[in-house]
Amino acid sequence: MDNVLKKALMLGIGVGATTKKKLDKLIKELVKKGELSANEGKKITDDFVKKSKQHTDDIRGIINFEMKRAMKKMPFATKAELKRLEKKIDRLSKAGKATPAKRKTGRKK
Repeated sequence: MDNVLKKALMLGIGVGATTKKKLDKLIKELVKKGELSANEGKKITDDFVKKSKQHTDDIRGIINFEMKRAMKKMPFATKAELKRLEKKIDRLSKAGKATPAKRKTGRKK
């Protein structure tokens, strides 16, 4: 599931990169025609990049939130739960070593 989300995010980034290339091309044409100054074109491009990064961060936040929400619904142990169980196993293991084990000899009494 995580892999699917990464692919979706990468697709979005790819679309953004393609869109930026098209925007750069359009701005160069407008500057060449004199309909836009180079500074205006740079500002438009910078704003686009800034907003794209913000949208990417927003999407990552949403994905992270939804993943955590979905994980809570699934029967997985958390890191804290696993750590607690490991400590308990260690404690029980040490207690078992301290108490001599009763051996079965296989003989009937």
